[in-house]
Amino acid sequence: MQGFTKRLFGLGCGLVLLCGATGCSSKPKDWNFTDAQGSVRSLSDYQGQVVVIGFSNTWCDPCQDAATHMQSMQESFGPQGVKVINVSSWERGSPEAWMADHGYTYGVMVNGTDIAREYKVDRVPTFVVLGSNGKIVYRTEGFKNSTPRKLTRVVERQLKKSGASAFASHGG
Repeated sequence: MQGFTKRLFGLGCGLVLLCGATGCSSKPKDWNFTDAQGSVRSLSDYQGQVVVIGFSNTWCDPCQDAATHMQSMQESFGPQGVKVINVSSWERGSPEAWMADHGYTYGVMVNGTDIAREYKVDRVPTFVVLGSNGKIVYRTEGFKNSTPRKLTRVVERQLKKSGASAFASHGG
């Protein structure tokens, strides 16, 4: 029964982070990471920006499918101040090399397992969107056909809220 209680508690914690169109008041604490170029960065470096975080790794097939969409988001929304970041978690390979081999140019955080735990991520891919106020506005696990469309809508909504104009013709 103790395992069930822990699982139920974990589910409850996950639901606290799960946000829909109404947004939420959860603001993650600041954290530091080393990016693929070896620079130490922190979440607060992106204050005032919409941030899309994808928790993934190189050996996960759905994560690889999601990477193409993350690159598309970077290309479409990056010029509008959106920061797209891959947090490499439970990694067996080299995320920097994998991204370079595929031509992906969005940010990658290496050794992000502790950050994934902070966000209560227990499966990849998981996506979290932070509004320009730094609060979690959306979270989803897995990668389905509808995931790119949902992420795009959330980002467009956040850009509109923050006063920036989203590309009306963004295809996701």
